[in-house]
Amino acid sequence: MTTIVDAAIALADAEGVEAVSMRRIASELGVGTMSLYRYVETKDDLLDLMIDQVMGERVVVAGGTDAGPAPAGDWRARLRAIAVGYRAMLLRHPWVLAITASRPPLGPNMLDNTERMLGAMDGLGLGIDAMAGFGWTVMAFVRGFVMSEIAEVETIRRTGQTEDDYRRSAGPYLVRVLAEGKHPLLARFVHDADDDRDVEEGFGHGLEVVLDGLAVELGRLSVAGDSVSGTN
Repeated sequence: MTTIVDAAIALADAEGVEAVSMRRIASELGVGTMSLYRYVETKDDLLDLMIDQVMGERVVVAGGTDAGPAPAGDWRARLRAIAVGYRAMLLRHPWVLAITASRPPLGPNMLDNTERMLGAMDGLGLGIDAMAGFGWTVMAFVRGFVMSEIAEVETIRRTGQTEDDYRRSAGPYLVRVLAEGKHPLLARFVHDADDDRDVEEGFGHGLEVVLDGLAVELGRLSVAGDSVSGTN
């Protein structure tokens, strides 16, 4: 079973998840296609196994990553570590994004990771909905950021057109539109924005902004909780 899942993951990493089929995996392993069905009943079952296996690649100990555990009780450090590990996994396996966007499988690694995410906010006096909301907010930021990171690579893989090719083809049109003067802020962005901003710096800064916002919300909820307690 592990060999089948490993082969499927390697194929998805190299060619995209659309390349994964029982026939293709059987060919990669040098076995008959029908022999795989003794271990995996459907392609959907295989995708679930693939997702859960890569979710287990993120070594999270006490809310930390393979860089080391985050301090117990430091919710920011714990969520930050989980976010960094999640992004690293998605960059290794960009096909995971599309599959987990709607209804992620509930394998053991996925459940363990969800428990750790909730655990990052445990002990702060929050209800379970708020605890989950904090975690999902961070995860949503990571998914959105990674989606933009992998978009160029995926576009090149799918179309063969590089970003420079795209800019050369779209450039004349954009110049004409901006010359009309209807989009002054967009024109300013096109001419003045930093095209070479460090991606790691951008991710780190964006993540801290999200955590800052959550800190404000945590303070608001704490004050509201104190107010309610004070009326009893």
